[in-house]
Amino acid sequence: MHTILMVDDVPESMAATAAQLEERGFRVAVAQDGEDALERAELLSPDLILLDVLMPGMNGFETCRRLKASESTKGIPVIFMTALEETSHKVAGFEAGGVDYVIKPLELDEVLVRIKTHLELYTMRAELEAQNVKLRREIEERERLEAALRCAHDKLERRVEERTAELAAANDLLKQENGERKRAEETLRESQGMLQAIIDNSAAMVYVKDLQGRYLLSNRRFRQLFRATVESNASNESITSNESIVGMTDHDLFPPEQAELFRSFDRRVLEAQEPLETEEVVPQGDGMHTYISVKCPLFDAEGKPYAVCAISTDITERKRAEEEREKLLASEQAARSRAEAADRMKDEFLCTLGHELRTPLTSILGWAHILLRTDKPDAARVQRGLEVIERNGMAELKLVETLLDVSAILCGKVELKRQLVSMAEVVQAIIDSVTPASEAKEVCISLSLRSTTGRVWGDRGRLEQIVSNLLSNAVKFTPAGGRVTVSLEEMGAKTQLRISDTGEGISANFLPHVFDKFRRANSSTTRWHSGLGLGLSIVQDLVRMHGGEVRAESAGEGRGAMFIVDLPLMPVVDEAAAPAPADAGEARSV
Repeated sequence: MHTILMVDDVPESMAATAAQLEERGFRVAVAQDGEDALERAELLSPDLILLDVLMPGMNGFETCRRLKASESTKGIPVIFMTALEETSHKVAGFEAGGVDYVIKPLELDEVLVRIKTHLELYTMRAELEAQNVKLRREIEERERLEAALRCAHDKLERRVEERTAELAAANDLLKQENGERKRAEETLRESQGMLQAIIDNSAAMVYVKDLQGRYLLSNRRFRQLFRATVESNASNESITSNESIVGMTDHDLFPPEQAELFRSFDRRVLEAQEPLETEEVVPQGDGMHTYISVKCPLFDAEGKPYAVCAISTDITERKRAEEEREKLLASEQAARSRAEAADRMKDEFLCTLGHELRTPLTSILGWAHILLRTDKPDAARVQRGLEVIERNGMAELKLVETLLDVSAILCGKVELKRQLVSMAEVVQAIIDSVTPASEAKEVCISLSLRSTTGRVWGDRGRLEQIVSNLLSNAVKFTPAGGRVTVSLEEMGAKTQLRISDTGEGISANFLPHVFDKFRRANSSTTRWHSGLGLGLSIVQDLVRMHGGEVRAESAGEGRGAMFIVDLPLMPVVDEAAAPAPADAGEARSV
């Protein structure tokens, strides 16, 4: 850990900067004037001094000159820090012996860079001086040896003559060995070039890391993916550029978590001392890629592992294809489930349709048979039979009309005969038509009209069909003694119809599907209520054709239900032309 002596006469500024430097790993000592700085520099021998210029007593320039004059402190680098920006002050600082000059207020990152740079220079200078001392000692030793060599030279001269003959013979042998070595080196270079060419042209990534995780070798594919390049010099000899990954680790190339995963698997390979395969997810410029990596340990002559070699093949597209196939399979299964559910609903609908169509026909045919086979039936019997036939004929007609409506809606053949329609009149007319059925079932209908002048641009017959279906449903599913509430209210640019009942209610599971075609909450309800279960679907389609929305609300089974219809109003051009009914805004029971 480097020690920095910081000299500043502003305690607050000095304390803040010292704290930040300590957070960055430096040991910081402080002084508040020049004299104190000289004493602490002698005592602590810091690695670097941050010296303010303007201080009481001795200023920073004089303090620096005295530091440089002292044998024990002259080598310590001094960086001036001051608010004085004039060039003359900077020149004075450098002439006093400073190595750098920073302007207050201090930018910590800039100060850190300058500190690190000068510490490195200080260290290099110290090493250079040590090398010079060593070199001087070596020169002295060399001079001593040269003297000894000169003494031995004469002896060697004589021995040279004796060995010349032997060397001549050995020289021929050395030439032969040298030729063989050159041939071996050339063969090795060719082999290495061939190996590099093979791995460079591989579509897979090939790389080697040592026991500490440092990269020793990589192929072109790896370098292209991770922006490490290899250039060639004029002699076509492969050299490593500044961007080469040789010597780097996974932590230099990848996020920490990813790098640790790679390093962990490398350790497993070294421990197992055999090839292992794994699937690795690697971040690249265009996103995450999945690789199948086969890693194996490399062994030295003593059989000890010294590196890990890896071959990684990109299987991202295959993984994506597999995922897409799984999604398609899931989608197909979901579609099949929906189709099967649709088939079941269709079967249930056809069963219900057959039952609903057969029931009134049975009554009609039965009474027709009775009247035709009875000799001189009395008038009361004939009257009753005709009433049954008429009632069931009307029921049959309603079923057929419902099917035709659904068919027309599905085929897009419904045409609206639009006109200005008073929803208050529509609601009143439908209540009047449903009242006999509600009274027969002892169900009370309560009406509240808060909108009597608003007009809807729509088909009166279809609007009556919407209200009739909803009100008839409410009466149908409300037991005797129950209550149905109808309200109509203007809300800004729309009119809102609410029909609520105290009947059977709708379960939470079925509520989102209440308007679906061919969908019934429970097919067993056909035992108690007639109908095909298409009324609400028709209501939704007709409401949307009028530019409105319909929704259902229910607290659950047995807790009643509410249907809310919102329809857009036509702007009123002449309000005086629309007389208000006498009962406008009042509530009454029917």
